Amino acid sequence: MKAKTRTNTLIATALAIAAYVVFGPTDAPIADVARNSQSLPRGREPQAKAAPRQSTMHSLMLLAHRVSNTVEAGALFATHSWYVPPPPPPPSPQSSMATTESLTPPLPTAPPLPFAYMGTYKPDGAPPVFFLTRGDRVYDVHVGDTLDNIYSIDGFNGSQLLLTYKPLNIQQQLAAGGTQ
Repeated sequence: MKAKTRTNTLIATALAIAAYVVFGPTDAPIADVARNSQSLPRGREPQAKAAPRQSTMHSLMLLAHRVSNTVEAGALFATHSWYVPPPPPPPSPQSSMATTESLTPPLPTAPPLPFAYMGTYKPDGAPPVFFLTRGDRVYDVHVGDTLDNIYSIDGFNGSQLLLTYKPLNIQQQLAAGGTQ
C-alpha cells in the first residue's frame, strides 16, 4: 500500500513540474534583471524578492534550457596526434633512373681496417714480423697469419701490407713504412 502511495506522489510531482514548465512564466523578466544588473555599479546588484520556492524553480528553469552537444562530448577524450608528415621530396628529372637504381641493393663492402701499422722487425734469415695495433692491443703477425678469424695477412710489397677481409673475400691495403 505504501508503494502505491509513493508512486502516486511521484506521478503528481512530475505532472506539477511539467505543468509549470509548459504553462509557467517566460524568461523575459530574467533577461531584464540580467540587463539591469550589468548597468549597475559593483556591489549594487538587485535583490531577488522571490519566495524560496520560486527561486528554486527559477534555477531549475535555467538548467532546463541547457543543451549538450553529443558530438563534442564524444570527442572530449578522443586521441589527437600532433604528427605532421614531412612534405614529399621535389620531383627531379632523373627520378625514373633513380627508382630503378634504388631497387638494386648496393654491393657489400668491407669495413675500414681497424688496424694501424706500428713497425716491422726482420731477424736474420727469418721472415719479417709486422706489428699492428688495434686500440690498446698489439699484434705481431707474419705473412699467412689470421687476425681474429676475420683478416688474413696475404703479403707485403715494400710499402703496403695486404690483408683480406675473409667474410666477403675482399683485399685491403694498409700503408706501412719501409722494412728495417
